[in-house]
Amino acid sequence: MTDQTVTTALDQAAPRAAAGQPEARLRDLFERGKRLWAQGELESAQEAFRQAIRCDAEHAPSYQWLGAVLRDLGALREAVRMWRTAETLAPDDPRAMLNLGVGLFELGKFFVANRTEEPLQLLRRAVACSPLPYGKAWFNLGNMLYVRGDYAAAREAYAAALTADSALAVAYRNLGNALRRLEQPAAALDAYRQALAAGDTDVAAHHSLGLAALCLRNAQAAEAAFRAAIALRPTDGECWLGLGNAKALQGDFQAALAAFKEARASRGGQYPEAAFDIGKALLATGQPQAAAEVLSRQLAESPLPGLYRQLSRAYVKLGRLAEAAQVLRDFVATPAGNTAQGYYELGVVLAQWEPPHVAEQAFRAAIEKNNGVFPEAWHRLGRALMRQNKPALAVEAFRYAIEQRPDFAEALKDLGQALYRSSDLYAADAALNAAIRVERTTGQLNLRDAWTIEAELLSGLRQAACLYDLPPVP
Repeated sequence: MTDQTVTTALDQAAPRAAAGQPEARLRDLFERGKRLWAQGELESAQEAFRQAIRCDAEHAPSYQWLGAVLRDLGALREAVRMWRTAETLAPDDPRAMLNLGVGLFELGKFFVANRTEEPLQLLRRAVACSPLPYGKAWFNLGNMLYVRGDYAAAREAYAAALTADSALAVAYRNLGNALRRLEQPAAALDAYRQALAAGDTDVAAHHSLGLAALCLRNAQAAEAAFRAAIALRPTDGECWLGLGNAKALQGDFQAALAAFKEARASRGGQYPEAAFDIGKALLATGQPQAAAEVLSRQLAESPLPGLYRQLSRAYVKLGRLAEAAQVLRDFVATPAGNTAQGYYELGVVLAQWEPPHVAEQAFRAAIEKNNGVFPEAWHRLGRALMRQNKPALAVEAFRYAIEQRPDFAEALKDLGQALYRSSDLYAADAALNAAIRVERTTGQLNLRDAWTIEAELLSGLRQAACLYDLPPVP
């Protein structure tokens, strides 16, 4: 389906120049327009290309260049009309297809009515019609597939772009983005490094490399990447946030706290994710009262899911269990909190404050929402049942936990206790001995990371701009 709002410039073009019109005049105007565009004199460049069109109303390259100038002037709709005319005049020109396709794609980002299948079709035609592998067409096709969520197809398109033009550094960056979406952070990290080596020095390249390194918990590589990005753009809040997480992974919470404060300041204090991480860092440095103040103030302004969880933890640290439970009850009442993890965390707090049957209901809700697969919730459910003097039911819960996570030493120990309470001494000894073996093998009962990277941060990939391709000669 085409954009019905676009009409070709042929409808309003001046009459075609007389047969004797010198080709030199057209070439001079065309080259002058390109030169002015390169110098940033966009209004003068626009006039030169319009004069070129008056010399020859069917000169497709002039329409393509005029479209590029108009886009730079912010007249995207008129630019698309020029590219539409160029594609009409030269229907087999891959460049004309690419420019129209990319123009429509960009237009569709701003105007919902223009989001059609045509840009994708034009880029596919450009790839198919080009006599040689066409790197820019493959790159832009990858972008269109990427925004549609077809990351596997986008990955193949970016790879094809690089096969056609290995110097297309930005394609390495977008390839890395597709790989990150496909949960291949190691391959993504390599792609970002190739982008930088090929000359992509944009802040986004360093930022994305840092995110991939965080996914791999390579804190040193992440720190180096985010510092490089900050050196290029000191006011970039996302990069400060990434640096803070890299320092927190290294256990340097004071440096992390300083970075998070820089992130928040970069947006005039209006940065919920930064406030969230400030609260986390304050908790990690033993300042629960300060954490509670920061988190509660931010939660009143922005219902970011992580704020509920961290505020509840701050209240627990302060011994304010009733308030911690109420925060999590508010959380599970929201769409973001109505999840297995939300109910699990609620159950953990309720187990310290309410009668055990109340916590039991929260753990059962967590298990149900995770389709029965949640070993930690089964373990906590077993403990709640033990507190209600129901060892037989507790045994069943602990066994589910161990079945889903065989190295769960804490669950094995509790299973042993429940079996003793059930007078099954032989099975109890077996469970406790198994727990001892797991402890000797792993050295830990249930190791939790000191710092977790929130999904909101890792999803913050920045897509590269589209690439146009303009004809070099009239």
